[in-house]
Order: sequence, then structure tokens, then C-alpha cells
Amino acid sequence: MDTSLKINVLAADDAQRAVAYCAWYSKLYYAEHLLYAHPVLIMHLQNLFKLILCHRFVPTSFVIGVTIPLVKDKTGNINDVNNYRGITLSPVISKLFEVVLLSMCNDALKTDSLQFGFKDKVGTVDAIFALTSTIKHFTDRGSSVYLSSMDIRKAFDRVNHYKMYMSLLAAGVPVIIVNVLWNWYSKLYYAIRWNSQMSEYFAVNSGVRQGSCLSRAIFNVFMNVFITQLKSLGIGCCISSMYLGCILYADDILLLSPTVIGLQYMLDKCTETAEVQSLEFNVGKSHSTVIGKMYRKEIVPMSLCGNN
Repeated sequence: MDTSLKINVLAADDAQRAVAYCAWYSKLYYAEHLLYAHPVLIMHLQNLFKLILCHRFVPTSFVIGVTIPLVKDKTGNINDVNNYRGITLSPVISKLFEVVLLSMCNDALKTDSLQFGFKDKVGTVDAIFALTSTIKHFTDRGSSVYLSSMDIRKAFDRVNHYKMYMSLLAAGVPVIIVNVLWNWYSKLYYAIRWNSQMSEYFAVNSGVRQGSCLSRAIFNVFMNVFITQLKSLGIGCCISSMYLGCILYADDILLLSPTVIGLQYMLDKCTETAEVQSLEFNVGKSHSTVIGKMYRKEIVPMSLCGNN
């Protein structure tokens, strides 16, 4: 490798040149290089990761990502930009470092059992079971269940980094790791790859990276505040002492209440929490319904963010 190129580029003030260099440099490393490397590589990586934690400084090559747009709904309009989800490809060594960070603070990243997304041995089947069991419990006793399903607009891309750091600190993540993440997220650069074409690199000032193992855990902690706030409200479906007033799957929120007034209070609390977290609900994709004997009755429209 031409070391003079490295020194000249990193010393330059032009961020684009530094990014271009790092993009070229990151192509030298693939998963196979780690899988079939000499065991001495483990020692070098260990020293590298120790230095990153010691100095709270992430190498510039770690912040480079290539985002590939994937179609959400193949039966929908493929010309609609909202029908795409971006998955970011990162250098393999940075992914390995994320796994190390995740193992270091895994206990602090645990979230409420009502969050069913991005967790080992928990998934949609468990969320559906919790939903159907709660509804059956209330309807079998002659009651109705009022529900609201809410969608947050571009939740992964809109995560406020400052709010994210505060959520991690509140969860008990060590300050040293939060400092590393601050340095990492403060200098993210992405490019978009469409077929064989690449866009120019651009700075990313919000959101978590989709496709990152660490981002999933961080996002769950960021979203856990909705469950905390709803529980503190004391309104919603409960079975004995177990609170089942909300079910989360990543950024999708489902509210359950035995009364229509209680559901509106819960919606208001979610609106308030979203404003604090700098998030925005997609009212067009949010819906309310009722299950039970009240389904024939005319229900007052629910209000979310001032919209019916």
C-alpha cells in the first residue's frame, strides 16, 4: 500500500478526498480474509479495538457505508421512493467491532418484554400470541378491546443521535461505549448503489444503520421509552398484574385498551413521547378498530397528532 497516499489524504481538509480514500481502502477487506487469516490477526484486532475504546476514536474507514435500496412491497409501485428500504453495507472489520461492543453492553441493552422485534428467540408469532390471548381474555368476559395500530414515519432514518445517546446512557450503557458511538455517528458518510452505479458520498446526520447488528439493539432501547411512558400512564389492557396495553415490533406500535377513552389517552401519550424523541407518526398508515360486542356501535374517531 502506498503510505504516502494515506498520509496526504488524511491530512487534507477536503472531506470528499478522505472519504474516497477510505472507500478504496475498505474494499481490501472481506469476510473471507478474517475467516481464513492467520491466528495472529486476532491479536492485531484486539489491539486495534482496545485503542479505539481507549481513545474514543473510530477509524475513518469504519464510517464509510454503501446503501442499497431494497423494494418493500414488490406488488406496489416500484417508482415510489417510499416503497424502498435502504440496507447499508459496511466494512467487515467495523461489523466485527460492532459485535464486540454488543457483547460488552448486551445486559444494558435489554428492553421490555413487550418489544418483540430484533430479539433472539422472539418474533412475530410471540407478538400475535400476546395479542390474541389478550383479546380472548377480555371478549370471553363480555368486554370489548379497542385497538390502534400506529406507524412511525421513517423511524430508522429519523432517530435523533443526541436522543439516542441519552437513551443509551439512561439504559446503563457505559459512557466509554457511548463516547465511541458519538465519534462514530458524528462522521458517517454513505453512498447509494443503484445497479452498477454509485452516487457521491454524503454526510448522514440522523438515523441508525439498517443491516447493522448493533443498530437493532440501539433502536430497541430508543423505542423502549414508548412502553415506559404507557406503563406509567396506568391505562390499557391488563391481565392480573401483567400489563399488555401495548405491543411493539421494532417501530410498529399496537395499543390495546378496554375503553375508548383510555385508548385516546394512550394515543395522546404516544404523540407526546414521539415529539420528545423527535419522531413523527404516519397518520395515513395508522388505524383504529374495536373487537367485541361494541363493534356494532358508532365509535368517536380517534385522534393522533391532531388528526383523525
